[in-house]
Amino acid sequence: MKAPFTRFPIFIFCLAIIISTTTKAQAEQISFEVRIGQGTEAVHFPLQHNPICEGKITSIPSSLTFEITVTSGEPKHFSACPHFLAVVGPAGHPLLGDRFELDEVATRASSGNHLVLELSPLNTDPLVDSRWIGAEFEVIPHWTLQDTLSEMIRRKLTGPLPRPAPTIWLPFGEKMPQKIVPRMTAAPQSRLCWVVDNKKILSGAKTVLPPGSSFLIKSACTNGYGFSLGGDRRTAPCRVPLLAGPNLVGYPYPVDLRLGIDWGSQANGLVPSQSPNECDQIFLYSGNDLQIYGFHISYGWLPILGLGSEGVRWDTSSPRLEVIPAGCGFVVFKMKPDPKHAFQPPQT
Repeated sequence: MKAPFTRFPIFIFCLAIIISTTTKAQAEQISFEVRIGQGTEAVHFPLQHNPICEGKITSIPSSLTFEITVTSGEPKHFSACPHFLAVVGPAGHPLLGDRFELDEVATRASSGNHLVLELSPLNTDPLVDSRWIGAEFEVIPHWTLQDTLSEMIRRKLTGPLPRPAPTIWLPFGEKMPQKIVPRMTAAPQSRLCWVVDNKKILSGAKTVLPPGSSFLIKSACTNGYGFSLGGDRRTAPCRVPLLAGPNLVGYPYPVDLRLGIDWGSQANGLVPSQSPNECDQIFLYSGNDLQIYGFHISYGWLPILGLGSEGVRWDTSSPRLEVIPAGCGFVVFKMKPDPKHAFQPPQT
């Protein structure tokens, strides 16, 4: 079965870089414009929220508490979003790129410069031990569906000509993406809620999009969705553990991903093969089109035809995959798990 696919629609994602002089060591501030069209898209946010705090971990006074020194920002000035601690230095640190979720309520209640951690499946290294001491960190708010999409979806569902609700798959769940459909609650105090698997409501704070992940959205709206993200350019590696099977991911830097240069080689833990059934694969969505690529041991990322059928084969007449545009999410299907997988900053 061949999935028709010709090119990425260039209007889906556009990137504007704006230089400003606000916080985070006078960092470059970036605006990323997202446009989601009709059909199915895999969407990724290649920016991170601006950190609220930077510093260094100095000790571990208890099993889920870091004592820190603060170099900039306010470690307890949390927004309504969930927050995580990301290790951003020094170079060569064994946990560089790892992250740990924070317990905001317990951190606010703690004394001194303490950060209280939260046990979570989103933690990329759940063992709290002496390896963390000396790590340079940033405290960063998560992106959530609630903050990025909820108001646009609410307007489409409640407008003069109501539009059908999109279906969204988040990159975590019981061994598979979590299916969510936004719905409006009953009047008179109607509000948008996130319904999981048609049976339970997920709080807005739980609609987290972890760094390096993407989400699938299937929309019947012809004019789609559009919004702007303002944030910070990530400069450190980003740990994104991969399971055996499908993983919803995205390159967490605001540049096009060059396969074989920035990522997508054996050095990144990807498994090649001469057989299209035995290699790691990439699934790309665009509207009603889907293209599947496999990691050929000699020729890089080649299109695959008929995956799942007896006639599966390489499509050697079509161009190989070399670049995935910034902000374009994708599915990487792994032959075996890679819990230590990390995306690295773009190569110069």
